[in-house]
Amino acid sequence: MIRTRTKVLTLLLALVLPLVGRAEKNFSFAPDSGIGGFSFGFEWPADPAAPGKDLVALEGETSLGAGFTAIAWKAGGEQVAETRVFEQVIDGDAILIFETEIKKDILASTGVFRQPHFGLVVRPDAKPRRTLLYTIDAFSLPTRKAEATSGPVALYTDDFDAVVFSPLDRFLVAMSAPRPDGSWLCGFEGMVEKIPAGVKMKLIAVSGRGVNNTQVRWGAMLRAYHHRQRADAYADVGLSRLGYWTDNGAYYYYKTAPGKNYHETLIAARDDAVRRGIPYGYFQIDSWWYPKHESDSSILQAFRGGSLLWEPIPEMFPKGLPAFQQELGLPLIAHNRWYNIDSPYCKKYECATGFGEKRPALPIDPKFWDEIMDNAVKYGVQVYEQDWLITQMNMIPWLRNDLDHAESWFDSMIRAAHARNLTVQLCMASPEFFLQQVKHPNVTQVRTSGDYQAIFPKWYYWPSFHTTSVFAYAVGIWPFKDNFQSSPFQRGYNDEYWPFEEALISTLSAGLVGPGDKIGRADVGLLLRSCRKDGLLLKPDRPAFPLDLMYLDTHLPWTVETLTETGLGPTRYVAAFNLHPLRTFDFSVTLKEMGFDDGEYVIYNWRTGRVASRRDRIDFGPLPLNVGAFFVLAPAQANGMALIGETDKFVTVAKKRIVEASADASGMKLALEGVAGENISLLLFAPAGVKKTTGAIARPAGGNLTRLELVIPECGRVEVEVE
Repeated sequence: MIRTRTKVLTLLLALVLPLVGRAEKNFSFAPDSGIGGFSFGFEWPADPAAPGKDLVALEGETSLGAGFTAIAWKAGGEQVAETRVFEQVIDGDAILIFETEIKKDILASTGVFRQPHFGLVVRPDAKPRRTLLYTIDAFSLPTRKAEATSGPVALYTDDFDAVVFSPLDRFLVAMSAPRPDGSWLCGFEGMVEKIPAGVKMKLIAVSGRGVNNTQVRWGAMLRAYHHRQRADAYADVGLSRLGYWTDNGAYYYYKTAPGKNYHETLIAARDDAVRRGIPYGYFQIDSWWYPKHESDSSILQAFRGGSLLWEPIPEMFPKGLPAFQQELGLPLIAHNRWYNIDSPYCKKYECATGFGEKRPALPIDPKFWDEIMDNAVKYGVQVYEQDWLITQMNMIPWLRNDLDHAESWFDSMIRAAHARNLTVQLCMASPEFFLQQVKHPNVTQVRTSGDYQAIFPKWYYWPSFHTTSVFAYAVGIWPFKDNFQSSPFQRGYNDEYWPFEEALISTLSAGLVGPGDKIGRADVGLLLRSCRKDGLLLKPDRPAFPLDLMYLDTHLPWTVETLTETGLGPTRYVAAFNLHPLRTFDFSVTLKEMGFDDGEYVIYNWRTGRVASRRDRIDFGPLPLNVGAFFVLAPAQANGMALIGETDKFVTVAKKRIVEASADASGMKLALEGVAGENISLLLFAPAGVKKTTGAIARPAGGNLTRLELVIPECGRVEVEVE
């Protein structure tokens, strides 16, 4: 029995003889685990001509080498596969990689997409554990039910000992399917028609403490394997600036201002924003801007058919899109969807075709993407948005019947964008796209919530958005909640009653903030809580994650947290929303329960402007339906001070505002940046009072609070000292 230093994860390689009980040879990784034991085996079809049916467990001959265990899997005395198991120990947690090479051809599909032909078997022991995974559907919605997935599977205990396993490569054809006995079969999706000998299938398993933390650690290992850094939080105009959106749910989605075309409507929206001081940094144009196939089907008509050309409709932009963008004076994010078989592109480039009323087609010549991305540059586009990703996978059999087809299509698109310095947003992405993008540094963002509709219940959107945002962040990209209305009663129907919460959630996502208001109806004050005067977003360091407690069965409101790290320590942001009033009756949580046991905090209620009397817990108070409570946890310094920060912003201590911060026995030093002439007001908890300031004017704010007021000078930077 091989033992390592790890204490969190026990992995047993189960070598099971065919058609015999469970005669096992055990190789133990990381004993004394909180997560419990796992065994790994391999199953192969009894008849290779009928893969996926009558799978049998194979005998394994094992040899040990430096740093790995090798298992030769045999069926009827013939070797059909070999698995090598590589182990690494980092900070006491186990990372294991399983690389399985197929030695014998599989020449048929299973006929069932979610049923692998063969696979590595992951079998947890009988220890009680819960499941979290992401569904093979638009936006990769999370579920706590065991079902087939192309993404990671997290198994965890009520004490939050966790293990996450997933494919490590060949993401667009990978599949992990649960079975009635509690095991998981990890292989390739069942529509692949040929798997030749020599193909390698890789799986990674990572253990840790905490459901969120283990997912983030898993993602870090996955990205390290593919040499991918996380996208910078300000990598492109969408991530860095407040923007105006026209997609589904926005006021001007397939709708213009009365008597105007889209060119005139969007220029009017820009003029209104300039007049009212809304600093939009870009405009998004959705599927309404290019021609699509029209259909007699009323259901299909709602989706307006597949694209014909990725060129502007002349009636919408009579002067052309380049002329519009130049007049707008702002860059664009531009949407694309699937193509129709009648598209002129299918006469120019080879296309794979699909089935159904949509009559879909898929240009598969890489030169097609060169034309599309050249147009994007010509149109003034800086972020290319590819929508309907899972729909194309479902409609076009070519994408799923071969190991390489989907990868060649997706990679050609992303590389063509990269060659022209364009970044990419993924929309309606299923988990395999979240994983495949780790090979492409110019994919920076992904929609992690369904299309915004103000009239739909918030429990449908917010929990899934926050949970899938953990997945997005783990694999190195930033989430987008979708557009929202920043004020109520804009339509008279489908109106937003909780604009504050929508704006708060968007900002705390650390991703895009994209309102889609009617001209003249945007709430300027609310939107400016997310950004500086010039529209630069003021962000936390990472998206707001659900508390690990949210993955259990609690009676707390839906509660999320994020933070910014400075020289003063972590400033934490906690928001709670009552989405289910009939089953929410526990309205307080301790800092220890939230995992905030790294120091002492001053707890500030952002909505009431008051400091809590207790420092060990947050009391949300009774919350009406969907209403959000919002708290800032300011790290207390040894001198007794705590910087609560810029309280007219959601992220009160943002790194694009407070660029330096330190404290010593005598006081606190800060450096701030902004737009020349911008008025800044910081809230400081100072129980001993403030004796002296430089760079700011100190004013009493009641109790132990002091306001530090300053104006950003022409150089854009000011330094403040407080004693």
